[in-house]
Amino acid sequence: MRSRNIVVLTGAIACMLSAPAIAQSSKDWVAIEDPKELRAIYSNKTFRGKGRDGTPFVAHYSADGRGIVIEGNKRIPRIWAIKGEDQVCETDDKGTDCFTFQRHRKNRNEIVAQHVPQRWVFQATVEVGIPKF
Repeated sequence: MRSRNIVVLTGAIACMLSAPAIAQSSKDWVAIEDPKELRAIYSNKTFRGKGRDGTPFVAHYSADGRGIVIEGNKRIPRIWAIKGEDQVCETDDKGTDCFTFQRHRKNRNEIVAQHVPQRWVFQATVEVGIPKF
Protein backbone atom coordinates (compact mmCIF):
# COMPACT_ATOMS: atom_id res chain seq x y z
CA MET A 1 0.00 0.00 0.00
CA ARG A 2 1.38 3.40 -0.98
CA SER A 3 1.45 6.06 1.68
CA ARG A 4 -0.28 9.36 1.08
CA ASN A 5 1.11 12.67 2.23
CA ILE A 6 -2.04 14.50 3.26
CA VAL A 7 -2.64 16.50 6.38
CA VAL A 8 -5.98 17.76 7.50
CA LEU A 9 -6.67 20.83 9.52
CA THR A 10 -9.67 20.69 11.85
CA GLY A 11 -13.06 21.52 10.43
CA ALA A 12 -14.05 21.51 6.79
CA ILE A 13 -11.07 23.48 5.56
CA ALA A 14 -9.46 23.48 2.18
CA CYS A 15 -6.15 25.05 1.54
CA MET A 16 -3.12 24.83 -0.63
CA LEU A 17 -0.29 23.12 1.20
CA SER A 18 3.24 22.31 0.24
CA ALA A 19 4.35 18.68 0.34
CA PRO A 20 6.36 19.07 3.61
CA ALA A 21 3.37 20.62 5.41
CA ILE A 22 1.06 17.88 4.18
CA ALA A 23 3.01 15.00 5.75
CA GLN A 24 2.62 16.04 9.40
CA SER A 25 -0.48 14.23 10.70
CA SER A 26 -1.24 11.37 8.34
CA LYS A 27 -1.60 8.84 11.22
CA ASP A 28 -5.29 9.82 11.66
CA TRP A 29 -6.02 9.32 7.96
CA VAL A 30 -6.27 6.14 5.89
CA ALA A 31 -5.59 6.10 2.15
CA ILE A 32 -8.48 4.85 0.03
CA GLU A 33 -6.97 2.59 -2.61
CA ASP A 34 -9.93 0.38 -3.47
CA PRO A 35 -12.14 1.29 -6.46
CA LYS A 36 -15.17 -0.20 -4.69
CA GLU A 37 -14.69 2.10 -1.70
CA LEU A 38 -14.20 5.11 -3.98
CA ARG A 39 -17.40 4.24 -5.84
CA ALA A 40 -19.22 3.96 -2.50
CA ILE A 41 -18.00 7.43 -1.47
CA TYR A 42 -19.42 8.99 -4.64
CA SER A 43 -22.59 6.93 -5.18
CA ASN A 44 -25.67 8.87 -4.09
CA LYS A 45 -23.72 11.09 -1.72
CA THR A 46 -23.48 14.77 -0.83
CA PHE A 47 -20.14 16.42 -0.08
CA ARG A 48 -19.98 19.60 2.03
CA GLY A 49 -16.76 21.52 2.38
CA LYS A 50 -14.69 24.46 1.19
CA GLY A 51 -12.85 24.73 -2.10
CA ARG A 52 -9.16 25.44 -2.30
CA ASP A 53 -9.89 29.18 -2.30
CA GLY A 54 -12.05 28.86 0.83
CA THR A 55 -15.40 29.10 -0.97
CA PRO A 56 -18.02 26.83 0.63
CA PHE A 57 -19.46 24.19 -1.68
CA VAL A 58 -22.04 21.44 -1.73
CA ALA A 59 -21.64 18.65 -4.28
CA HIS A 60 -24.17 15.95 -5.09
CA TYR A 61 -23.02 12.76 -6.85
CA SER A 62 -25.31 10.04 -8.17
CA ALA A 63 -24.32 6.40 -8.67
CA ASP A 64 -24.62 6.76 -12.46
CA GLY A 65 -21.59 9.07 -12.66
CA ARG A 66 -23.43 12.39 -12.76
CA GLY A 67 -22.93 15.18 -10.29
CA ILE A 68 -23.38 18.84 -9.61
CA VAL A 69 -21.27 21.20 -7.55
CA ILE A 70 -22.88 24.30 -6.06
CA GLU A 71 -20.54 27.16 -5.12
CA GLY A 72 -22.26 30.37 -4.16
CA ASN A 73 -24.75 31.00 -6.96
CA LYS A 74 -22.91 28.77 -9.49
CA ARG A 75 -24.20 25.29 -10.36
CA ILE A 76 -21.53 23.26 -12.14
CA PRO A 77 -22.60 19.93 -13.69
CA ARG A 78 -19.92 17.23 -13.53
CA ILE A 79 -19.33 13.67 -14.54
CA TRP A 80 -17.25 11.45 -12.26
CA ALA A 81 -15.44 8.18 -12.93
CA ILE A 82 -13.01 5.88 -11.13
CA LYS A 83 -9.50 5.86 -12.60
CA GLY A 84 -7.22 2.96 -11.71
CA GLU A 85 -7.18 1.72 -8.14
CA ASP A 86 -7.04 4.99 -6.22
CA GLN A 87 -8.41 7.99 -8.12
CA VAL A 88 -11.69 9.63 -8.98
CA CYS A 89 -11.73 12.01 -11.94
CA GLU A 90 -14.34 14.75 -12.30
CA THR A 91 -15.03 16.37 -15.66
CA ASP A 92 -16.88 19.64 -16.23
CA ASP A 93 -16.85 22.32 -18.94
CA LYS A 94 -13.40 23.48 -17.77
CA GLY A 95 -11.71 20.08 -18.05
CA THR A 96 -10.91 17.03 -15.95
CA ASP A 97 -9.43 16.94 -12.44
CA CYS A 98 -8.38 13.73 -10.69
CA PHE A 99 -8.04 13.18 -6.95
CA THR A 100 -6.73 10.61 -4.50
CA PHE A 101 -8.56 10.23 -1.20
CA GLN A 102 -8.12 9.56 2.47
CA ARG A 103 -10.78 9.04 5.11
CA HIS A 104 -10.48 9.83 8.79
CA ARG A 105 -9.66 6.74 10.84
CA LYS A 106 -12.41 7.42 13.43
CA ASN A 107 -14.95 9.46 11.45
CA ARG A 108 -15.36 7.72 8.09
CA ASN A 109 -17.59 10.55 6.82
CA GLU A 110 -14.66 12.97 6.82
CA ILE A 111 -12.52 12.77 3.69
CA VAL A 112 -9.56 14.58 2.25
CA ALA A 113 -8.93 14.73 -1.48
CA GLN A 114 -5.59 15.61 -3.04
CA HIS A 115 -5.44 16.86 -6.61
CA VAL A 116 -3.27 14.85 -9.00
CA PRO A 117 -0.71 16.18 -9.95
CA GLN A 118 -0.94 19.70 -8.46
CA ARG A 119 -1.26 18.35 -4.89
CA TRP A 120 -3.69 20.97 -3.51
CA VAL A 121 -6.17 19.47 -1.06
CA PHE A 122 -9.71 19.92 0.12
CA GLN A 123 -11.59 18.38 3.01
CA ALA A 124 -15.28 17.50 2.97
CA THR A 125 -17.94 15.76 4.99
CA VAL A 126 -19.77 13.02 3.08
CA GLU A 127 -23.48 12.57 3.72
CA VAL A 128 -25.75 9.80 2.47
CA GLY A 129 -28.35 10.87 -0.05
CA ILE A 130 -28.82 13.56 -2.68
CA PRO A 131 -31.68 15.72 -3.92
CA LYS A 132 -32.97 15.04 -7.42
CA PHE A 133 -31.11 17.00 -10.10
